[in-house]
Amino acid sequence: MFYDTAGYLDFLHSVRLDFSGAAETLPGGNEAVVAVGKSAAFMYEKFLEFRHEMAQLPVFIAAPQGSDTFGIPKERIVFSTHPHITQKSFEAAERLLEFLTRLRPWRVYVLLSGGSSALLEKSSDPETTVKINDRLLKSGLPITEMNRIRIENSLIKGGRLAAAFPGTDWRVFVMSDIPFERGERLVGSMPFYREDLENTSLFVTADSDSLHDALLSMLPRETLSIRRFTGSVGELVQILRHSAENSVPCTLVTGEPLLAIARGAGGIGGRMSHLTLSFYKYLPENAELFALSSDGIDGSSPYAGAIISEKKRIPEEKIAKAVEEFDSAPLLNEYGFELRSGATGINLNDFVILRLKN
Repeated sequence: MFYDTAGYLDFLHSVRLDFSGAAETLPGGNEAVVAVGKSAAFMYEKFLEFRHEMAQLPVFIAAPQGSDTFGIPKERIVFSTHPHITQKSFEAAERLLEFLTRLRPWRVYVLLSGGSSALLEKSSDPETTVKINDRLLKSGLPITEMNRIRIENSLIKGGRLAAAFPGTDWRVFVMSDIPFERGERLVGSMPFYREDLENTSLFVTADSDSLHDALLSMLPRETLSIRRFTGSVGELVQILRHSAENSVPCTLVTGEPLLAIARGAGGIGGRMSHLTLSFYKYLPENAELFALSSDGIDGSSPYAGAIISEKKRIPEEKIAKAVEEFDSAPLLNEYGFELRSGATGINLNDFVILRLKN
């Protein structure tokens, strides 16, 4: 397993991406590459490993501020904001539209990952769009419902950007962070694909199952395996509690737990740190817990989540206060439990491992 940043990043970057749907470029063909999302730079790097000749194509890359560029010169990347929609989001969308209008490519290879909903936006009412997104971030709604609402309030989401360029063949390669059936169609609120558009096609390069399978290969054969979890953090606490009370040797859960943040709460943390503190009193002394976000940023914290290899005594009143105020990350960091990886370049959901020590 991984107990430090280097090991965690090495593991995540070993998850295989499938670009087999990418056709070879044609000499003199007017093609381009567009990479958008938390994993934009990483996907572009892996895409070029698969098709070296794509390096000659014009490219537009949009990524969150602070992202690892994976060796790509920063001047070649448009940095926008996540998870909040800001003026940079609208500016990034305009720059993409200018790029496409200038080139008028007959084919675009799109490398799309989660986070794109905030990175690119065009709206007839920007102020309202920003407010709606801010409310959605604290709503606790499933990502499918959040993105449905985002699509309703956008001029480019829901395939509208692709529809604006009907002469372009859009080949969309998705790293899906939406663990619902057909969730890949809603990644980034999907500006580049819609099922009824004949000029768009969709390919899944990796998804929640890719992460789950990679983790499962490292764990004991008797592991209790739960994939594509979309229940609440509270429900996940009860699953882990059941495993602890019944001495299940190892439990693996991947997916996107829901966490509704109380109105007015302004703490630092996310789903994984909140889960860790909520479950802490049930954590056996002979167990280790991994509760991590694959993108390296757990909610509003600078951490990927928590790793507990040895339980320490944390006063119950401190835990209760941190959970109530949604301020879990500082307390976990005080006891040395938080892992700080920075943005990993991978965005394939959260995962939790509860493992009993031999």
